[in-house]
Formats: sequence, structure tokens, C-alpha cells
Amino acid sequence: MSRLRALLLSALLLGGLSAARPVSADPAVYDPWETYNRAVFSFNNGFGNGLLEPLRQAYVGNVPSGTRAGIANVFANLREPWTAVSSVLRADLPNARAAAGRFLVNSTAGIGGWYDVAAERYELTSRYDDLGNVLCSWGLKSGPYMVLPFFGPMTARDLVGRAATMAGTYSVLGMDGYILYRSTDGTVRYLEDGFIGPYARDPSKDAYAIERTLYATVRERQCAGGVVPPTSPYGLDQQ
Repeated sequence: MSRLRALLLSALLLGGLSAARPVSADPAVYDPWETYNRAVFSFNNGFGNGLLEPLRQAYVGNVPSGTRAGIANVFANLREPWTAVSSVLRADLPNARAAAGRFLVNSTAGIGGWYDVAAERYELTSRYDDLGNVLCSWGLKSGPYMVLPFFGPMTARDLVGRAATMAGTYSVLGMDGYILYRSTDGTVRYLEDGFIGPYARDPSKDAYAIERTLYATVRERQCAGGVVPPTSPYGLDQQ
């Protein structure tokens, strides 16, 4: 995940993310459980450095980039239906149509999503969306900030959105299918992008505060309709 977080952080610092409405540069974050959150943040970083980072390096070093890209594309394609549903609930019909079209094209011509034919041939792209953003666009406050073991940062509002997404996915795939999908998708994204941001390795920086601000800023931009890179499970989406 470090690559994606680096992209997000650079984009924020350069002011390169656009939004449909004004977004504060440093949104206030309600963090009443900071002591607990910092402890979990340290645990997650230790787990990422101690176990997942060596596995990620082995994966990146031994699996051809084309194969890794195809695997990542398959799971990104499976997330398009939730983007379509979420965009409909936000009355963002153009993005909903784009996400639905991408899923249809890539699931067929793209061989189950292995190839991103929709973007490469038809220049069809969609903006990531989820149910947490839906609740935000409906005016629900974010609630307290929290850091969960293995899952990472989120707010109470995002927790509700993720729970609803999980329930919906489970209702379609069933127990066995859901467990297989979630475990495989999460593993692939951890291996491809890493588990912790580069700032977490610099002892001179308050990595916890950096991640908290980064998370809140990106989520606010997504709620406003801003375009940001797709995210990893230990970050901004959890479908």
C-alpha cells in the first residue's frame, strides 16, 4: 500500500485533486480514542514490517509485473458494481453508468477483468465510490476516528458503510464465496501495495497524525466527488 499512499500524499501536497465542492486543506478529525488508536497503529505497522513486507517483496520480485497487473485488475473489476450502486444512491448517474459499463466490458472482452479493455480501448473510466461516501453525501457526520487491527483507519460512518457493503456482498456470494473473495482480494492488495505508508518508517515524523490527516482529507474529497487513486484494504475501501 505504500505506493498508493505515496501517490495520495503527493497529490494532496501538490493540490492536484479536484473536487465538486470546496474541501478544507486539513479537516478536523474527532479522535476521542487516540491512545488506543495509536497502540493499534503501532501494532499494525509492526505486523506490516515484520511479516507482510517481506512477503510483498518476494511477491513483487518473483511474479511478473504483467501477471500482477492482471490479478489486480480482476479484483478491481469486482469492485465496480459497488461503485455503480453507490453512485446511484448519490445521484451521480454518469459515474454509475461508467462503472457498470466498465464491469460489463471488462468481464467479457477483458476476460473476467484481467485486461482493462474499457479504459484502453474505449477510454471508459470511473471514479471510485462506496457506501461510506453515500452516507457522507447524505449529511451523516463522520463520527469518531478509529484504527482497527489489520483493517487500519476509518470513522464510525465508514464502519457503517463497510458493514453494509460486507452484508450485501455476503448475500450475493454466500459464506464460502464471501470468505474466499475477501481473503484473496485483501491478500492480493496487501502484496501488491504493501501494508504501511513510507512515513511510518521515519521516526522523526508523527506517522499516526500524518495518516489520520491523510485519511480524513482523502475521504472528504471522495465525498465531495473528487478523483483520487483507488485504495487498498488497509486504507480507504473495504468491500
